[in-house]
Amino acid sequence: MSWLEITLITTHEASELITDTLLALGTEGVYTEDPYEFDQLIDDGFGIIKPGREELYDSSDVIVKAYIDPGLYEIDQLETLIKSEIQQLQSTFTMDFGPLVLSIHMADESGWDDWKTQYPPIPMTEHLTIIPDWAEYSPRDDERVIRIEPGIAFGTGDHPTTRLAIQAMAQHLTPNSTVFDVGTGSGIIALSAGALGARSVTAFDLDESATANAQHHVQLNQLESVVQVKANNLLEGIQDSASLIVANIITPILLRLLDDAYRCLEPNGVFIMSGVQEGEEQALIEAALAVGFINLSTTTENNWVCITCHTP
Repeated sequence: MSWLEITLITTHEASELITDTLLALGTEGVYTEDPYEFDQLIDDGFGIIKPGREELYDSSDVIVKAYIDPGLYEIDQLETLIKSEIQQLQSTFTMDFGPLVLSIHMADESGWDDWKTQYPPIPMTEHLTIIPDWAEYSPRDDERVIRIEPGIAFGTGDHPTTRLAIQAMAQHLTPNSTVFDVGTGSGIIALSAGALGARSVTAFDLDESATANAQHHVQLNQLESVVQVKANNLLEGIQDSASLIVANIITPILLRLLDDAYRCLEPNGVFIMSGVQEGEEQALIEAALAVGFINLSTTTENNWVCITCHTP
């Protein structure tokens, strides 16, 4: 079978937004070649030394590749659509998108298979790892695993905002925790809460495709007894309460969410906000304090900020 292969050169910072955009257009699989991930590798303790960075990469650019059924679009039509979607991202997010060199060509089945080999296990915390659903993987006794299908995921877990949110959540999660994941996308944060032992988790998203994908991943991971997926606009109209709320979305939406998050949290509850670019956190902190949140703290990675705050 033949596929249209999309190649787009961008930055590490923008790569997940680009990935989500391509998936939303109907691509069947996306993978990235990212020098940043190489830079994070360390000696594993057995004397294995990384090769020189210059031997593998000649720049810090990220190459995003995706595959799509050629019956869905003509090449010119697809190119125009992708460029339009990227322009909308650039008008919404103040980040470096890099050179944005786009190419589309016909590829055979062997090219389609390449993306699977480029999706390694992603450690989220010391005790939690995300893996593609086809991978053979033997977890440690103290390790929990989440399986996802990257080809249909709205977010694959490899972005700093996801890691920061899950790592912050893991610090506050208990067997009695009731968790809301607002803007769940592929469901990774909700699944992580369930896998790490929360009593109950509710995942909200307004996008019907996202809720369908999240529900699919709940079933794939056999977490139906713990994780529920619901279509909703943030927390509008939600009358239930939670001990922990996590939202990995952009700052303007987080500002809109603050009042409802405070309302829906139990006393001594925790609200975790991720998806915040450096430079935007102060406005969120001030707004959270004005709503009534206390004990605010932040963590950062690669110019992204995660804010944790509490209710009295």
